[in-house]
Amino acid sequence: MYKPIGITMGDPAGIGPELVSKLLLTDQKNVLIYANFECLKKFAPTVNLNDSRLVNVIGDFDTPNLVSGKPSAEGGHISLTILRRAVDDCIDAKLSAIITGPISKFSWHLAGQNWPGHTELLANLANPKNPPKVRMLLYSQNLMIVLNSVHISLKDAILNLNESNLIETVQITDRWYSKNFGKKAQIILAALNPHAGESGILGYEEIEILKPVVLKATECGIRISGPYPADTVFFKNKNNDSIEPDKIIVALYHDQGLIPFKLNGLDAGINTTIGLPFLRTSVDHGTAFDIAGKNLASLEPMLVALSMTKKILSNRR
Repeated sequence: MYKPIGITMGDPAGIGPELVSKLLLTDQKNVLIYANFECLKKFAPTVNLNDSRLVNVIGDFDTPNLVSGKPSAEGGHISLTILRRAVDDCIDAKLSAIITGPISKFSWHLAGQNWPGHTELLANLANPKNPPKVRMLLYSQNLMIVLNSVHISLKDAILNLNESNLIETVQITDRWYSKNFGKKAQIILAALNPHAGESGILGYEEIEILKPVVLKATECGIRISGPYPADTVFFKNKNNDSIEPDKIIVALYHDQGLIPFKLNGLDAGINTTIGLPFLRTSVDHGTAFDIAGKNLASLEPMLVALSMTKKILSNRR
């Protein structure tokens, strides 16, 4: 049996406290839920604070001024403190993995922390002096998608597309899959331009950047093909409900991968940070400030995240 899976509450003004409350009503075992008890008293008063699965993360928090459904500096401060505690415990081998609850990037910014998201912060927490190179992987039964660029503008994603960065993405993907599934992945590279550039008529990136990456990666023993037009690559390369999916599509920018992935439903898959020295997964939805405090949040995405995290851990043994 692996060590407990840590679950972070996320932003206290979002649906995180409600998810904690609902999760504690299930019979999920071998999990530790990192939260702040004052926030739970305020936003999820029915929670049994004596439940052994709860970890109280304390700090100098101004919880009386927190308002459900509203981003704030205090909410950002609390979610950051909770995340750091869970990461420390994972690095200290007290946890086998972390599932992160939804945070508000705006609340983080209000708290003076300019991280664009979990992905970048987790790399820094893993090794502040020499952060590992990481990427975002979207994982469902039908689709596995790695993003070459994450939380940057579309313009910057295109301008920063280069051979060095893309080959790094492919290598990180290949290593992660081999570690967690014990075999080589089949990496499918999506094109940038319509119709994969039409031999240069609609753009030269496929000729000058993408095809050379495929050639170099192949020479290094990586199973990779492409680039393929992005308007068909996702439905053509689904994993067909296989028990162990072996196809991973590399998307070149955030929405190129997120749009087809989320069309399957927010409860169909998870977000995983690959390249970290520990396993981190996440629900594939946000803080849902609009329904916070209304008892409308679905627990299903969290249960899917738990199930898929356990599956990855089982593959590692």
